[in-house]
Amino acid sequence: MEHCPIRSFAKNYPEAARQILSTPSFSASNSLDKVGDNPLLRAGGTLEQYLDWRGWDLSRILKVHNLDGDDNLLQSAIGLLSHPLTFPLTLGRHVRALSRHLDDVADDVDDLSKMNRHLRLCCVGARAECTLPDDYWREFLISLFSSHQSSNDLHSDESFRCTIDFVGPDVPRNLKSRTLTIHDKDYQSPMQNANNKLVYYLTMNYYTSFLHEVLLDSRMDTVQPLFWDGFVLFNPGFGHPNLQNQWRSTLQFLLGTNKPILVTAHSTVDAERDSEILAKLTFDTECHLGQYNENPFASRMYFVDPFPASDEGVAHIVRPNHSEFLLQ
Repeated sequence: MEHCPIRSFAKNYPEAARQILSTPSFSASNSLDKVGDNPLLRAGGTLEQYLDWRGWDLSRILKVHNLDGDDNLLQSAIGLLSHPLTFPLTLGRHVRALSRHLDDVADDVDDLSKMNRHLRLCCVGARAECTLPDDYWREFLISLFSSHQSSNDLHSDESFRCTIDFVGPDVPRNLKSRTLTIHDKDYQSPMQNANNKLVYYLTMNYYTSFLHEVLLDSRMDTVQPLFWDGFVLFNPGFGHPNLQNQWRSTLQFLLGTNKPILVTAHSTVDAERDSEILAKLTFDTECHLGQYNENPFASRMYFVDPFPASDEGVAHIVRPNHSEFLLQ
């Protein structure tokens, strides 16, 4: 198979690639009139629509570098951005479902407005998503802000916190907890007092351990599974023959929490294998087992799996977050 044209684009035009990967500024006060148009919040939204909504002017950047007029180069530019954005945008488009408590939330109430204005998520088996620059994870905060301001959230004038605990043996040990914010000193709801500015917080914690080790470690007293609102598994591949035993007890624990679980897969092959495992584990439960769907916010950068997809030696082409699945 030919080399991925997206990586070739980045190699051949490094300065254009650098500008393309720079995130546009975001102002809460200047964005209130268009939050309802965020493509992440509507069915059928696409990456192209999101980039336009956020103000990524790729055509202008390509023109500056005399690369305009070639649709292949434009598609490569979009594909280049899709790679770092796939994690925050895939998570952002499912944020409501991941915060939903089916037993105590009425249909006409925004789930994110309840209780203490704090959404707690656990990313299990975390890897590449841990090392994303802050600017890309801030896109997830933007999706939270958009979700609140465009809904029937009675508390949209209040600040909001989200915590993501990244857990897994491949989490780099040098990563330290940090907090990102979205705020605007000029933004103030009519319902707010002068000392109560709107701020959205995203705190990210990192644990270089298996999930069961984190749960058993008494020193990790900040990690309490009952307080996690949902779980995220980016490209876990637990259906692969070499990984099934390693994941079995973890999946059983996650299913036992009765919390929503977002799972993605590298390919249709991975999705089918993962589905078979989930079907077996949920056979005698009341879990709603849907189906994997192709993710419109998947990375468009492809790789060739070193292990073939079949005994015939057919190449296994993978893309991060190619497919997505929500277990509720």
